Amino acid sequence: MKRIFLLCAVAVAIMWTIAETTLPSRTDEHGRTVLTWSTDQNPARRGQLAPFASQNPDISVMVEPNSFDRTIVQCATGVGPDIIEIYSTQDMVAYVQAGILLDLTEYAREMGFGPESTYPRLVGNLMYEGRQYRYPANAASQVLIYNKRIFDEAGVPYPTDGMLWDDFIELAKPLTVESPDGRGHDRFALVMGQDYVKDLLLQFGASFFDETKTRCTIDSPQALAAMEFYRDLIRVHRLIPSPSAAESLSAAGGWGHGEIRWFASEKAACIWGSRWMMVIFRQYPELHPHLGVVTLPRLPGGTSASYSGTRGPGINAASERIPESLEFLRYLASPEYAEVIAMSSDGLPPLAEYADEPERLLNPAYPTEDFQEVFVESMRFAEPLETSPFVDPVFVASRVWIDCMDTIANGIASPEEALRLAARQIDQRIERNVRERPDLRELYEAAR
Repeated sequence: MKRIFLLCAVAVAIMWTIAETTLPSRTDEHGRTVLTWSTDQNPARRGQLAPFASQNPDISVMVEPNSFDRTIVQCATGVGPDIIEIYSTQDMVAYVQAGILLDLTEYAREMGFGPESTYPRLVGNLMYEGRQYRYPANAASQVLIYNKRIFDEAGVPYPTDGMLWDDFIELAKPLTVESPDGRGHDRFALVMGQDYVKDLLLQFGASFFDETKTRCTIDSPQALAAMEFYRDLIRVHRLIPSPSAAESLSAAGGWGHGEIRWFASEKAACIWGSRWMMVIFRQYPELHPHLGVVTLPRLPGGTSASYSGTRGPGINAASERIPESLEFLRYLASPEYAEVIAMSSDGLPPLAEYADEPERLLNPAYPTEDFQEVFVESMRFAEPLETSPFVDPVFVASRVWIDCMDTIANGIASPEEALRLAARQIDQRIERNVRERPDLRELYEAAR
């Protein structure tokens, strides 16, 4: 027991030391208030800050590396960033439940960065229990990006907007090419990141939770149909690689892991992706002029549905620079920032009215990107991801779902078995949380 207390004391001392040594200065050498913005190290971030610096000469923004775990520790020790970049609805909910994020609702209404200024289909990603906790730095929904050169060389017609899945499967089958020795593949017709597989749930009419958010429903008939379809894309139609095939594809090509690099290296004819990928594809001059974009395939009577997403900052509720941080979020809703995002192709601009004229999204330096209206159109079919207040969205719900997909993709269990297990695990955690937390129990009983 003494050893446990000693270890705890050492951990606290280390965290305190980190807090003392990493506490940012409140002003710089020019007397400007310094804001810390915890985000990724994309070089584009500097350019995105330029208009803000011109509009706010008394504020300086310092970019620091972002990670969910690091931010949690920083905030727990009192040295969290002023502005926290949040990449998923699950992370936002986890931050809110931890008491880290500032409730922006009233500020946003007064300062012009409320939910009405962005895309209606994105709003659910900004809200938790009716309150706003972040504002988008960009907006995303999924589309199908394809390589025209691969289609041309194979003599296959290009895909069209919202074509039926059956038609797309037959169209794309010839684009999966086995290696000459028959032991692997030189190319696949389609690659899609693991996070995008859940778009299929939406297309099949499935949901993660019921209307009360008290029960997990990923074992529903709709979810089963979606995941059987996902399995068939891998094992029957061979349009997308299995996990083992993906490993061999990376090893054979030598260009590194990741669906984006596979597509950029022409090891895939199509990629399930978003506008922000153009930032990367512009770095491949042999590929970029041959890109085409259409809305996603759909089921009969359905739409090209996908989940919407955003890289959306929130504000640390413990920040001593809240007024300045609010100015930063106001800037994200400005036409000046919208133009920066439009030209860089880092997703859609968060200001929805800017995208009402898709031609404003076309950067003259990249004239072949003449498909901007597709990105705008895809937002019409997008939906915010559901979360439940009764279960941790990151460390429980998301991880259970990832394990479920891996099990199905690797053929370890049938879709029915995997989904039933996943739903049971999440429901059990909900029951445990409700049993152990009186505040959740009251909310749970009211919801039911």
